Amino acid sequence: MDRRDVGVGGGRINYDAEFCGKVPLHQTNLVQPHGVLLVVKGDDLTILQGSENAAEVLGTGIEKAVGQSLAGMITAAELQSLRLRLQGDLQGKIPVTLTLGGKGRMALVHKQGDYFITEVEKDEYAAAGSFVEVYQELKFAITTIESAATVDEACNRAALEIRRLSGFDKVMIYRFDKDWNGEVVAEEMEEGMDSYLGLKFPASDVPKPARDLYQRTPYRLIPDVGYEPIKLYPVLNPLTGAFTDLTDSNLRSVVPVHLEYLRNMNVSASMSTRILCDGTLWGLIACHHRQARYLSYQMCSVFELLSQVISSKISALTGAGTHDHKTRMQQQLTRIMESVYRSGSLMTGLNAQETSLLDMLGAGGMAFTLDRQVELLGRTPEAPAVRDLVYWLQTHGVNKTHQETSLSTVYEEAGNYVEEGSGLLALPVQPEKGEYILVFRPEVIQTTNWGGDPSEAVQFEADRRNYHPRNSFRLWQETVRKTALPWSRAEREMAESFRALVIEYTLNKM
Repeated sequence: MDRRDVGVGGGRINYDAEFCGKVPLHQTNLVQPHGVLLVVKGDDLTILQGSENAAEVLGTGIEKAVGQSLAGMITAAELQSLRLRLQGDLQGKIPVTLTLGGKGRMALVHKQGDYFITEVEKDEYAAAGSFVEVYQELKFAITTIESAATVDEACNRAALEIRRLSGFDKVMIYRFDKDWNGEVVAEEMEEGMDSYLGLKFPASDVPKPARDLYQRTPYRLIPDVGYEPIKLYPVLNPLTGAFTDLTDSNLRSVVPVHLEYLRNMNVSASMSTRILCDGTLWGLIACHHRQARYLSYQMCSVFELLSQVISSKISALTGAGTHDHKTRMQQQLTRIMESVYRSGSLMTGLNAQETSLLDMLGAGGMAFTLDRQVELLGRTPEAPAVRDLVYWLQTHGVNKTHQETSLSTVYEEAGNYVEEGSGLLALPVQPEKGEYILVFRPEVIQTTNWGGDPSEAVQFEADRRNYHPRNSFRLWQETVRKTALPWSRAEREMAESFRALVIEYTLNKM
């Protein structure tokens, strides 16, 4: 096990990255070979472009198929259904059945301006089992997940049910933190696989370009990391004169650095499904298999539906917890201000409710620099240090609510009182007069268990052109000092409400 201690200077290191390979993800112009991709003109259904493995579905090479109309390859009923579904402003991927090469095949259709992309399933990956069988299993999984009472319980149940349904060797629920690092919070796996439960992975493992794609596409399937990419023919889309935008394509090829990353994990197949919370990417369902594993569109649809179920459940549980917390804080604020008005003195009333006040704001201590006086509650720096801090806030123009989770990194003198004030929430009252409410949080020494050294996201060779992902996922510990826990959005909003009431009270007393 390796370690790093982030001590003097404090603060967390940002492990996020914009790097996701030399080519933008949507411009790979390559697809995976487990399906066939066709680019079709919207008005007359002329095939404009397609993957070079099209003969496996069409019965003829893509060179001959380009320029022909898809309408002449499918049945009249399928043509009518396809035209109906392409009407209007089609959003997302629409499943259709198309008879191609003499066989009915599942396909996904999604519009893109004047053309649409069709992704066709190959014979050997067609769904097995009846709809009723799949529905029964899916209904049981949904009921199990929806009956969870906590987020952790929902994640554990989801991992168990998804592994049972999919047959993957390992299923992990991966939750992002505020810095987009991911932590494995639930895991179900076969014996003999490496466990990552409780480990964190740096944000660079799922960099921003990849996260942005998960906002648009529900899942990412890689049936075989050893696949040979299939080119599109012709190279350029005849309508646009450029590469076809494959952003929303399930078949889109994967950047080599990610495939190498999976091989370094001893994984041969991977499926990642998004989890959204109130429309924001909350985490991923990450599935791994030691051998190649192909999933039908039917099973991919099951994943997509379970993603929606899990997202809704986590949003509901998170929302309920936030609502309860806000309600309790609002009740505390009411009692605090009642105490102030009843006593006729701001500090007398606040001192009487010190425990509730500190609890409401999640604080270790508070300082009030009002009317040229310094009043202290709880654990705080000494009064002279508070006056110096106020002067620093004034010289830096802090005239609205300001948060620092590692104060000593921006204000050197705070290194003398990290046990009381590693974190600061500054609430200006009359900043030009040096009047502030200062909320302090103590240092929280945090040790993070990483899956490998998070600073080794991508390693470039000497030529600075070729690159590789890290190849070790062994436990790597990082200890962060001189840092406090951040204030939540609900706590910051409550602090603002408290500040407004203090300003109102002091103005009424003038």
